[in-house]
Amino acid sequence: MNAARRLALGRLISLMGGSAAYIALIATLYGRTGSAAWVSAALFAGVVGSVIGAPGAGYVGDRFERRRVMIATDLVSAAVAGAMALVVDEPAALVALFGLHAVVTSPFAPASAAAMPNLVGEEKVARANALVAATTSAGYLLGPLAGGLLLGVGVSTPVLFAADAASFVASAVFVTSIRRSFGQGGGTESHPGVLAGVRVIRREPMLRLLVAASMTSLLGIGIVNVAAYPLSLRLGGGTEGYGAMEALLGGGGLVGAALAARLLTTARAPAIVAVSFGASSIGLALASGAPVLLVALAGLALAGTGRGLGEVADTTLVQARTDDAVRSRVFAAEEGAAHVAFSVAMLAGGVLVGAGGARFAVGAAAASALLAALIASRMRATSA
Repeated sequence: MNAARRLALGRLISLMGGSAAYIALIATLYGRTGSAAWVSAALFAGVVGSVIGAPGAGYVGDRFERRRVMIATDLVSAAVAGAMALVVDEPAALVALFGLHAVVTSPFAPASAAAMPNLVGEEKVARANALVAATTSAGYLLGPLAGGLLLGVGVSTPVLFAADAASFVASAVFVTSIRRSFGQGGGTESHPGVLAGVRVIRREPMLRLLVAASMTSLLGIGIVNVAAYPLSLRLGGGTEGYGAMEALLGGGGLVGAALAARLLTTARAPAIVAVSFGASSIGLALASGAPVLLVALAGLALAGTGRGLGEVADTTLVQARTDDAVRSRVFAAEEGAAHVAFSVAMLAGGVLVGAGGARFAVGAAAASALLAALIASRMRATSA
């Protein structure tokens, strides 16, 4: 588990930096333009970048040694984050660089998830996934809180972008320190083609349902990402309230990861995914009707808990049902599909906020999470 701990710690640092910079990006765009459309444009660019990067990201993770892929990804990501610090007064440039940032960071996650069974062994993989998910959620919790608070006391957006760049370098150092095998590469020979992961998902009924449920859930999460800042302003939370909302939506996964470490097995994973989406639906419904900020924060914490639990179960299912030689491409294909849904949500979020307000948009997100739970519930019939 030592390798998983180092990987998790590096991930914690980079996600804290990235989440704080994300808060700065959204607040800067909204503050300079006064329009949720620019927020939607930035998030849309980020998601489109992830979609564009996904096929190549999975391919390099199966073709080359995954440790080298992850180190190179961190270093290039640091360079792009540093460039964002230089263009904070240009909304169009920020949006473009945010999209590029999504492209260059895309190989890390599928390579990391695909490597985990090699790093810790199959018998410990659920615990290792829970550990990485817990530190990921901690990064999403602490980073937005820090970003909102630092902006509130006058720390500049360029400083937060520079800190983001430094956090990627720190992550690369931790990955470099791991001496166990991440997988030797060459999987593209036995499973050729950039789209080999797509073919695996199409053949596997459980994976098809899992991807469909995840896409549906992310429609809701994407809408919330657009609606959260206007909702915080409506409830009197300002930048600090928005940071807390984003922190709890991501950081609530700490509880979800802790539950996964105690409850998760491969056999239970399909049911756990369905329950997690149901919990997210309840939390988002609570946030949409919240009379005060505190109630909205509680709802988003519940939604984040469900999201965290479901992500650990999702990762464990994919690892258990795929060969190492094609595993990065399966994770990349799943992420690409999810980002397609997320990109639709970026556009829909702005439209929904403009048409019915932030509460209406978050209510639509709750309905999306409920539908995801219903889709995921069908996986139990395919688990044999």
